[in-house]
Amino acid sequence: MDTVRARTIAPPERRRLHRMKRQLTNTVNASHARIVLLSSGSVCNREIADRVGRCPSWVRKIIHRFNLQGLEGITWYPWMQVRNEPRKFVADVVEEIVEVALSPPQQLIALTQWSLAKLRSYLIEQRIIPGISLDWLRSLLLRSGVHWRRTKTWKESNDPEFYEKYRKIRRLYARRPAGGRRICVDEFGPLSLQPRQGQCLAGAGKRVERLRATYHRTGGVRHWFAAYDLESDRLCGCFAASKAGPDFLKFLKWLRRRYRSHETLHLILDNYKPHCTAEVMKWAGEHHVRFYFTPTNASWLNRIEAQFTPLKKFALDNSDYRSHGELQQAIENYTSWRNRRRPITVTSWKNYQKQRRAA
Repeated sequence: MDTVRARTIAPPERRRLHRMKRQLTNTVNASHARIVLLSSGSVCNREIADRVGRCPSWVRKIIHRFNLQGLEGITWYPWMQVRNEPRKFVADVVEEIVEVALSPPQQLIALTQWSLAKLRSYLIEQRIIPGISLDWLRSLLLRSGVHWRRTKTWKESNDPEFYEKYRKIRRLYARRPAGGRRICVDEFGPLSLQPRQGQCLAGAGKRVERLRATYHRTGGVRHWFAAYDLESDRLCGCFAASKAGPDFLKFLKWLRRRYRSHETLHLILDNYKPHCTAEVMKWAGEHHVRFYFTPTNASWLNRIEAQFTPLKKFALDNSDYRSHGELQQAIENYTSWRNRRRPITVTSWKNYQKQRRAA
């Protein structure tokens, strides 16, 4: 029984324990603090039980909780408890709140998602807590690592050669072939001339930016054939009005000219039909280009997909380009900055102020 001892107490914890021991309005916390302090002073558990008026098994439980959860594990607040219910430690209450928050709301409240107000109402109705403010509930969830996140979709691959293609691409990612370059290829688009919503900073006296609404897009579309070089961490590409087989072959020739002729290009790309036409495959075999096709419905294996998200955020969102020339220039501005070929500054702050005053 006396083998259970309190762990080493840090100085901040010891100061808090002494404050808890002197609490006159909360005798539960005072006795818990005495148990931990006496145990750290090498007092046996049976003698501790006699001094604080508790049974030895309770003393061992308090010491165990302190060793595992710290001060939160032995703290008890009356305002966190529901009347006519067994007493719970703060750590137990918070753990139960987190468990409810992470449970499916469709089964608990017949709604598709939680909100702080709905979560609080459910906790009160279920007598988990008598009451709590929204700010305190938000703080408890954040302390426990519970955050609001967007849900994502997932599509399972039904490719019969999935694992063969998967392992082939993973081996390529793990080790660069001798005398070769690993390049991820994909199309970004279609890109039409339309206003795109985004985010902006707005403060006192600054109105949120407005974009026009459009339903008729008569400017046509463009496609950006993109290539992400894993060796140099560079993103590049060229634009085309369509993405048929001849357009893709033209892009491959443009990409081939960017590297030395003796280097073999190992391209990771999806199994889109124009990627594997007879003309494309013949040209690739004659010019040291090897294809690694991702499995069906498994484009997440292509690492260029992760490059398109920031591109869309910083080059397209919150924009309203009126010509494809402007749109292409915006994408090129982003890629040149991303590839560390220009600094972030385009216009100095002083020149911007002069232009604004002149306008």
